[in-house]
Amino acid sequence: MFKNKSLLSIGIAFLLCLMVFSVFQFKAQAADKLHIAYIRPTNEPYYKFGFDGAKLMADLMGVEILGYISDMKPEKEIASVEDAITQQVDGIVLMSVSASAMPIGIKKAYEAKIPIFLIFGYNEELMNKMVGTVQADCNLSGSIIGKWVAENIPEGDIAVIMGLPGRGDAECYRDSFINEVKKNTKLKVVDSVPGDWNRQKAFTQMENLITGYPDLKAVFVQNEDMALGAIKALEEAGKADQVAIVSQNGAPYGLESIAAGGIKATVGWSCSQEAQLAVRMLVENIRGKGVPKLTITPMKVITKENVNDAVPWEPTMESTTASLNLDLTKLRHEFAMGAGY
Repeated sequence: MFKNKSLLSIGIAFLLCLMVFSVFQFKAQAADKLHIAYIRPTNEPYYKFGFDGAKLMADLMGVEILGYISDMKPEKEIASVEDAITQQVDGIVLMSVSASAMPIGIKKAYEAKIPIFLIFGYNEELMNKMVGTVQADCNLSGSIIGKWVAENIPEGDIAVIMGLPGRGDAECYRDSFINEVKKNTKLKVVDSVPGDWNRQKAFTQMENLITGYPDLKAVFVQNEDMALGAIKALEEAGKADQVAIVSQNGAPYGLESIAAGGIKATVGWSCSQEAQLAVRMLVENIRGKGVPKLTITPMKVITKENVNDAVPWEPTMESTTASLNLDLTKLRHEFAMGAGY
């Protein structure tokens, strides 16, 4: 009997040791798990679907993700970077709200020795302080939709409803669009006004453009949410058939509008795909793998004829796996190569 009690005690002790070891092992694994901060401007669909894609990629790569929203406020973005540093995250993905806030956040992360990866963050002077950037290149997007307008709108006045000026991308979209439109000498760019990425403001700006330019034939509205506001203004003025609205992004509601004959053409790309690429490259860099400094988001012109070919915004495990397996060296074009990356 004594012998049996001894064996039982030994067995219980062994089980207790095994349980303690398992708890410590679990804590060690949790501590080893990478934690990434993801800072985005707002929770509007473009940024929300991007964050959803980032979370799926993080799950697939065994990484925890901590989300921040800047509400389009530079000071809140900087505070988010500071908080992420305080939380001792292993890396930061930043989609900045302004050209003034971006270098401050990058510098803070760099000085804290926390790797930072940018979405829409290409800046030659800052590239050495960041892991890299994935870029839905404004030059490429603006120029290919400008080329479509130059080839498909025979003559008349052209205008632009921009996003929010100040970060640099809205100005870049505008300038590259205008450079291509000018190749059709029968087209005249008459105005460029801010829509601030806001549908209601785009509606009001469209009303003003209709009044000011009766010969208006096309307007480049820099995202599809604003484009729907512009189309509503045209419909209320009875000019939906006179003015062609072109846009960019390939949002679900934008593709629906294209299929219904509203928006005539858009430059489609996937916000969830570019967010997934950003998380992937940051994590791979932290884990010691080399990644490109500049990666270009795949994009193409979408019209009613090829609307079913657009890469969707809403991420799935299938699209996330595809993003994880993409050959990063093939996501290149003249901009990336010309920049030396």
